[in-house]
Amino acid sequence: MASRFISPLAEDDRQALAHVHQYGQKRASRRRAHAILLSDQGYTIAQISEILEVGRNTLTIWFQKWEASGLEELADKPRSGRNPILDDSDRERLQALVEEHPHQLRTLQARLQEETGKTFSTDTLRRALKKKIKIASSASGAH
Repeated sequence: MASRFISPLAEDDRQALAHVHQYGQKRASRRRAHAILLSDQGYTIAQISEILEVGRNTLTIWFQKWEASGLEELADKPRSGRNPILDDSDRERLQALVEEHPHQLRTLQARLQEETGKTFSTDTLRRALKKKIKIASSASGAH
């Protein structure tokens, strides 16, 4: 078993990885940088796997990506996320219902669920209301 799976690092790569490891915004990027630094220091895949509590296959993928594309491969790729349950027209209808039933969250929820045929929690309703308030505030120039 080889003691390392990446090519020896140039000093500027080592410094860039150390910076990401110390100050990277995302935990995943910090862990990937740490893995590459450990490999450069001579740790085996098995040792790095134990230190970082990550699978050997995952480490191999990280190392292959590092070898292929360098530092930019350490960052997480953008993800689309889940589609919102309530769309723009639902939020507009919610605004009208708020005018009819202010301060009656459960009534708003029941009416909107009945009208849209969608099922959602009161937390989803609160987020939609907050989003609507933010949009209204920014449109009027208020902060």
